[in-house]
Amino acid sequence: MSDVTNPSLKQVIEGHFAGEGEDAPTWVEIHGLTCALAVGPYGGPEDFVTALESELPEPVLDALVSLRGRLLTGLYNGERTTLPCLLDPYREEDGNDLASWCAGFLAGVFLREEDWYQDHEDTMANWLLPVVLISGVDEDPSLDELWENSAVVRQMATGLPDLLEELVLHFHGTDGKDS
Repeated sequence: MSDVTNPSLKQVIEGHFAGEGEDAPTWVEIHGLTCALAVGPYGGPEDFVTALESELPEPVLDALVSLRGRLLTGLYNGERTTLPCLLDPYREEDGNDLASWCAGFLAGVFLREEDWYQDHEDTMANWLLPVVLISGVDEDPSLDELWENSAVVRQMATGLPDLLEELVLHFHGTDGKDS
């Protein structure tokens, strides 16, 4: 299965966060976070607890770790990851859009930011530019100008599944990096 959305695991996770109030992360945000923790540096299950700023019951944490493993296995097998939202950077759906997925992904990057950028800072900045731009977390005026070029931004958005493949090769490839 090339998709991280195993229905029973997804149900456990969504069920938990449904009772956490309106500030709880959406499935799309959690998917983004899970993708970042799968393709990049990973410290273990505690990364989910830290990123989600929540005590997680064991079944929920187990489901998140399992989904991370499924995603990573799919990427290792050359399967393209399907995001749980449209790859439309200009569509807004209150927590269920591409900007939300990108924000979730960046939450995973920020956990171990030093590890993400330590070897090839410029390369990583270029690779993560679409995620930063679409998430809207950076208020750099040059990003605002780039945002106005919808053809380029849409191309960046459709390339996000390919970016996941590139990142997994960078961090977990056969050159001796950790998995």
